[in-house]
Amino acid sequence: MLRFNNTSRIIVTAVALMILLSSFQLNVRAQTQLDPIVVLYDANHLQQIDPFDEEGLKLMFDMVNESSRYIVRINEDNPLNASVLNDVDILILSDPDASSEFTLEESSAIAEMLANGSSLLALGNPTISQNSTYWSSQPFQDLGENIALNTLFDQINMSGVRFSVNYTTNDRIWGDTLFDYEHSLHVNSSWVLQLDSSTWDTTHPIFKDINELFTMTATLRPIDVASAVARGYDSSFAQFRIGPYSWGNVSFPNMSLTEFEEAPFSFSAINGTLPPWLAAFEYNGSRVIVAGSTMMFTGYTLDLPDADSRSGSQWFYQGDNARLFMNMLDWLSADSPDADSRSGSQWFYQGDNARLFMNMLDWLSADSAEPPSAIAPMFTISAVILLVGIAYYLIKKML
Repeated sequence: MLRFNNTSRIIVTAVALMILLSSFQLNVRAQTQLDPIVVLYDANHLQQIDPFDEEGLKLMFDMVNESSRYIVRINEDNPLNASVLNDVDILILSDPDASSEFTLEESSAIAEMLANGSSLLALGNPTISQNSTYWSSQPFQDLGENIALNTLFDQINMSGVRFSVNYTTNDRIWGDTLFDYEHSLHVNSSWVLQLDSSTWDTTHPIFKDINELFTMTATLRPIDVASAVARGYDSSFAQFRIGPYSWGNVSFPNMSLTEFEEAPFSFSAINGTLPPWLAAFEYNGSRVIVAGSTMMFTGYTLDLPDADSRSGSQWFYQGDNARLFMNMLDWLSADSPDADSRSGSQWFYQGDNARLFMNMLDWLSADSAEPPSAIAPMFTISAVILLVGIAYYLIKKML
């Protein structure tokens, strides 16, 4: 009969305990800090939105840089070649001008970057007309020239989704704009929309803890694209600009302003689908997001008429009533964090816009920085102890 002395019992117990512990997976804090995920914003294709301006994307990029997970770089002067994209984890292409399309060399480098597992965030913009408060800014008159991004998608053979662009005119550059009278912030700005969770896929990680979004956005094609995770409402419709004042429709090319007023919901009614504005999908082992709005992540004020020009007899629009209410909230929150630096009318601070941007980066970089598992080292240690125990037992038996 085999007998164990006290030392043998201790060894056997320790080995059994180590084997048992190695079978459990626990979340442990990394002993060394992971390298930050590199986010490259391309500013070398005549973008209308300035990444260094607080009215542009500076507020957003400052927030991204403040996290320990990301570091933002701005590419101002160099073409997007293999050297520039060498260590990039997420490439952001935002509203490049139609006159500054990506070269074949650049598209080849971007395709190689994606093949190596990096991700792409492509942000467009809607077009605007002279009814917009942004029209006085000359660069914004070219807002929504999403043809450069569509051409890039063609060059890298990325199928499935495109920005909606008016191909019925010779210049073929004007993109669609999403309109909605029922969910706009003002009757005279039906392109400035407030969206709730009924308009997006709440199960997708991009929309974790997202309850409310404010956007001015372009739409995507095809309108039944499977990768779309955010759309408009039943009352939403899309139009493209055919002149400084007039809008056309994908169902009725060259629709006049009068015809548009007679059938404002024709896009949704005829096609029977809801216009998409954000798609997320995997492409050749990488992840891609195509979204119709850069403006919703900027520090610009919302594209709404001044209080004095607002129509109607509602109390909200009389005198400085609305401004008084905002002043009261400002005073009540004077000691709150960042209260002094926040403006209630900037896109960046509306709803969950900023959180959505961070969620998109998180999803795009989901596989970029995984801490090492502790299972393999624990199993190795347990195996070594087990072998030592067996060797000790055999030696003890032989003596």
